[in-house]
Amino acid sequence: MNVWRDIVDGLPDAVIVLSSTREPTVHNAAAEALLGGSRITQALTAHLLEANDWLARMVESCLSSGHSLDSAGARLVLEKRTIAVRAQVAPLLGRRGEIRGVIMLLSDLSHQRGIERALEADDLVVRLSPAGLAHEVRNPLTGIKGAAELLASQFRADPRAVQFCDVILDGVKRITSMVEQVLAVSNPKPLRRAPVNIHQVLHQALRMAGLFDTPPAGIVVEQIFDPSLPELSADSTALERVFLNLLRNAIEAIQATPAGRGRIRVRTAIETEFRLSSHGRRRQFLRVEVSDSGKGMTADEMQQLFTPFFTTKAEGTGLGLVLSHRTVALHGGKLWAQPGGVAPANVSGQGNAEQTAGMTFCVILPCGPE
Repeated sequence: MNVWRDIVDGLPDAVIVLSSTREPTVHNAAAEALLGGSRITQALTAHLLEANDWLARMVESCLSSGHSLDSAGARLVLEKRTIAVRAQVAPLLGRRGEIRGVIMLLSDLSHQRGIERALEADDLVVRLSPAGLAHEVRNPLTGIKGAAELLASQFRADPRAVQFCDVILDGVKRITSMVEQVLAVSNPKPLRRAPVNIHQVLHQALRMAGLFDTPPAGIVVEQIFDPSLPELSADSTALERVFLNLLRNAIEAIQATPAGRGRIRVRTAIETEFRLSSHGRRRQFLRVEVSDSGKGMTADEMQQLFTPFFTTKAEGTGLGLVLSHRTVALHGGKLWAQPGGVAPANVSGQGNAEQTAGMTFCVILPCGPE
């Protein structure tokens, strides 16, 4: 029995088993992460089916007919977001063949669909593998880069020629970076797990972002760390990239404000809400929050935040948060954003409207023994 529990808990797709009376009887960790709660209750599943009548019809049809059903491209409405999913339902049969319930399998397709939409042109989808696309792009980029460097060396006395060559080289650098990020999102490398102290990871990310120990002028960094947090089994380098991306976003959000000044707060704590099942026990999670006093985001921008190639930055690729989201998910955790950050460095007191400005990115990661 424990082997089957391990298999179900290890699946990246959400599994929810409903009884014939629509009561949830079994679910896995991915289902809890998808629905955003540590317990899958009848009220939660009833709300899910009410908000997604197509899924409710699939469940009712499966229970009445005993047939398996599959919806390859549906929109699943959740409490705070809507995602593309592949939904499969199958009957749960008893020993005598009677229908005892229904098994729901929900596969998140949002990353895949986002990339496909970005590659569409005149309703024609370019069907290239990420590795093939990278190869086709890298070869001409190498030639362009070499030619620009050669021209720059031959016309050093001409400021305009040097300027134009720098523009070309900057463009090559941006395209190369985007190709690398597309590859990282589409074909993530296996994690190299080891015991990790989350505070060491955060300190390294702060250093790489230029926030430790002397932050840029006009930016105040506040660290609120819980020293009692247990270690986690993780790829420290991969997590450093995640938090480096969040910190850089916070810096850019502050610099985009009229004053160009503000505060970044990094806080760690034990997560009390998300405790996922493993071996029949509850799993402990830690929580990391990166908050800023920057310009914040609109509701429309929030909805598209983790969509590939969506960005509010003039120089952005729209892949940093997608890659961070994928990395956290591979660790068995969850990354999301919520409006409202911290007060600017020059704001004090409670109830000030400026205190609600900015953004907070939240990360939860499994920690301690399983």
